[in-house]
Amino acid sequence: MKDQLFLLLTFFLIYSFLGWVMESIFRSVIEKKIINTGFLRGPICPIYGFGAIIMITILNRLSNNIILLFIASVVLLSFWEYIVGVLLEKIFHTKYWDYSNHKINFQGRICLSNSIYWGILGVAFVKFIHPFVQEVVSKINIDILYFVVSIASLVFVVDVITSVVKVKSIKLALERIEELNNEIKEKLKEIKLDTKETGKNTEKSAVTENIQKLVDDLNERRNKIILRLYKNVYRLKKAFPAIDTKEIREILNKKIELIKIGKNKENKN
Repeated sequence: MKDQLFLLLTFFLIYSFLGWVMESIFRSVIEKKIINTGFLRGPICPIYGFGAIIMITILNRLSNNIILLFIASVVLLSFWEYIVGVLLEKIFHTKYWDYSNHKINFQGRICLSNSIYWGILGVAFVKFIHPFVQEVVSKINIDILYFVVSIASLVFVVDVITSVVKVKSIKLALERIEELNNEIKEKLKEIKLDTKETGKNTEKSAVTENIQKLVDDLNERRNKIILRLYKNVYRLKKAFPAIDTKEIREILNKKIELIKIGKNKENKN
């Protein structure tokens, strides 16, 4: 039982990686630019890994009946894609893909063309891909395989945790940016008030200089958050063009502000 679970974990990681490679190449060719598909930052798409486990555990027994295998692949993998779409929407409150523009679709989460693709992939997987991968894996030294799979699993878990935290913290980061903006406005008011009190023709007072230093520090902290947030959201938008929330639109609209930040850095240098 333990060995069987280890093998399933091994295949999960392999097919999650191969699924990422396949989808990234396909999207990159279609869009004529390099695309890192998938929710995670690393080269892995768990939806393909779990899909492979479904095919290994359920569809493998249909290998002698191609028609039945194709139909079962269409149904099971389309259902899996639908479930994943619903879960992502519930957890992150946005659609990560949308097939509404396809003639035959269901709630924009699955469509006929993709379902046919899943059917073809299911047949190819059971008949050719998995037997080949299974043979290759069987030839790898078991100690080396345990080591590699253990490291890959650890990296995968860390990637999942950090990716989920980053997406869930988008709203919090925007709130922090707003707080910093308000702090900056208050400090600028203090500078204006101090300037009036000390007179226009006098040099800046020590109070004004100290407040200005604080404003510069607040600006730098705010700009770092904006830049980090924009990079994270921009990557998600490239991977999932359908993703759309108020927060994501707000962040993507900060591109002009980022250009100004970049110019200010160049001027300082």
